[in-house]
Amino acid sequence: GTCVQATTHTKSQFLGGRFVLGFGVSFCCVSAPCYVSEMAHPKWRGTLTGLYNTTWYIGSIIASWVVYGCSYIENNENAWRIPIWCQMITSGIVCLGVFWLPESPRWLMAQDRYEEAAKVLATYHGEGQLDNPLIQLQLKEMANQISSEASDKKWYDYHELWNTHSARRRLICVLGMACFGQVSGNSLSSYYMVNMLKSAGITDEHKVLALNGINPALSLIGAVTGARMTDVVGRRPLLLYTIVFSSICFAIMTGTSKLAMPGHVGNLDDAGTQALTPSQRAAANTTIAFIFIFGIVFSFGWTALQSMYIAETLPTATRAKGTAVGNFASAASSVVLQYSSGPAFEKIGYYFYLVFVFWDLIEGVVIFFYFPETKDRTLEELEEVFSAPNPVKKSLEKRSAQTVLNTMGALDDEKVTI
Repeated sequence: GTCVQATTHTKSQFLGGRFVLGFGVSFCCVSAPCYVSEMAHPKWRGTLTGLYNTTWYIGSIIASWVVYGCSYIENNENAWRIPIWCQMITSGIVCLGVFWLPESPRWLMAQDRYEEAAKVLATYHGEGQLDNPLIQLQLKEMANQISSEASDKKWYDYHELWNTHSARRRLICVLGMACFGQVSGNSLSSYYMVNMLKSAGITDEHKVLALNGINPALSLIGAVTGARMTDVVGRRPLLLYTIVFSSICFAIMTGTSKLAMPGHVGNLDDAGTQALTPSQRAAANTTIAFIFIFGIVFSFGWTALQSMYIAETLPTATRAKGTAVGNFASAASSVVLQYSSGPAFEKIGYYFYLVFVFWDLIEGVVIFFYFPETKDRTLEELEEVFSAPNPVKKSLEKRSAQTVLNTMGALDDEKVTI
């Protein structure tokens, strides 16, 4: 896809390359979060799986600053190709590194390769010791869930995602997380940063590109911090508090943007752009500050959880399919927002922020009533949560020994024989 894009001389070829590139990325977006959540130690699952999604900002930072540097290349019609070619760096690293990755123990168990699954778990969770109590517990939980649900043999059959109460409650979380992760205003600051800055009176090309490069750097700090906090404060508090604060950020940005652009055209400066009064400049700077604050807050609470929460709410049998459905819902939501945001900015300008002021609050209500806490439980033990009449209430109860016994499907301490 990169090669097709970077060598293009026509719009149709460029779009074709983008399609191929996006098609390949889709496979990674399905398999990677599933793999990380299944390989991570239960104690560090939230942090490690959360860190996976935060690396998105590393690519964003590189892309933003490469574009910024290329903006100074004058009289060179091929300068835009440099950022396109840079896409090969990270994809090349993935292509080489995948040969050193062990297979998921849950996938191995589903393929009746129990001995290999035990070795992988012992290596990464038990310091190489097969008789480690944690390894024996995980093996028994995996074996019981896989034997009761059966492995995912029919690739075209998706009915398992909604055929039971537990499955439907999981699907609500998957679709909610996928859609909310795109329509909470974060896509707006990613794809329409230029429009947001323009609405605040910032129009200089180099300044806009520089601010566009600073934003993901600050968001990365928030995302990495938030990834660690998922295992400290839990998933629900992060989602709830940050989505409410995101609503507040958009409310403030609406007001400051109005003050920065009062509706009449002021004098032009030497560069031919609109000259701002001191009060307008202060309002514009405040808008920029809250664009960055929103990015940090959203990244702190949502970036780490976007892929992680979807992957860990799904059982082994449907994790890949459910993640694929989540990615489809996420992409569909993103497409709708991207194609509607441009006309919205043209018609109503900064008043478009008010949509997210109220929508983010609606998201908070849905999360409060439908998103259970997944902290401090193994992936298999979450079945007890989602099977309960009220999964949210059940998830807030402390994990007990009975939970472990129910998950193993046994009333004794017999070990799995390998």
